[in-house]
Amino acid sequence: MKINVIWLFLCTSLMPALVLGAPQSIVSADGSLTEIVYALQQQHRLVGVDTTSKYPAQAATLPQIGYKRNISAEGVLSLAPQVLIATEDSGPDIILKQIAEAGVTIERYSAKPGLAVVREKIQGLAKLLEVEAAGDALWQQVSTDVARARAKLSQVKEPVKVMFVLSTAGGSVLASGADTMADAIIGLAGGVNAISAFTGYKPISVEAIVSAAPDVILMMARGGDHGGGEDLLAREGFKLTPAAINNRLVKMDGMLMLGFGPRIGEAINRLVADFYPRLDVAATVQ
Repeated sequence: MKINVIWLFLCTSLMPALVLGAPQSIVSADGSLTEIVYALQQQHRLVGVDTTSKYPAQAATLPQIGYKRNISAEGVLSLAPQVLIATEDSGPDIILKQIAEAGVTIERYSAKPGLAVVREKIQGLAKLLEVEAAGDALWQQVSTDVARARAKLSQVKEPVKVMFVLSTAGGSVLASGADTMADAIIGLAGGVNAISAFTGYKPISVEAIVSAAPDVILMMARGGDHGGGEDLLAREGFKLTPAAINNRLVKMDGMLMLGFGPRIGEAINRLVADFYPRLDVAATVQ
């Protein structure tokens, strides 16, 4: 992408050479980071967000800079932020380099799934925004929510096998293997990924679906090209699985389930309830 030199000069002339103290103008290139800023009650600092920043609803009303992996340099620089917050999978790198050269400080956080990364993002942003106490309180709430889920899971005798279906576009079933956000959230909610033969998201055959024999099919409530999902259980391969026989299809908002942001505890607890509806709901942290 070529940037008009004169236009870039005009934008960069507005950029501070150094961020002194907590930044007052921030652009977010990741939905989970945006959620954390809101959870820390620092949303007044946000001047722009990427298209994955859909929660809370107010975030979607802010100026957009494009999809997190294909952000617009012009879109960012036109907002004259002091700081761009992003994850390791935000980019492309050449655009981030142009933004940094224009004088914008870029703070990047891990894009890997896991509670340790959620804590890193919360505490890292709290430090950047100089609201460490709020960050500690937010992480404590997340920890409490996760502990509540783990207390319930202590009753589980045999984990359910879960298949996450990302898409059925063109008749091809795209499912999650190991080392994905979906794989991680399934494990945190006490399930076992029914697909372990590969990593990432890949198409799987009818035979592989039958062989995997998932107890539960997990899908995003929005996004992807898998339609409503209800018809999936009647499709070849799926209709022979325990999930179809027992009508166990679970759907959840994609950002809540896979975002690994401050709502991770809520996501885990909801999935635990869906995976194990007979668990003692009165279980509490000892």
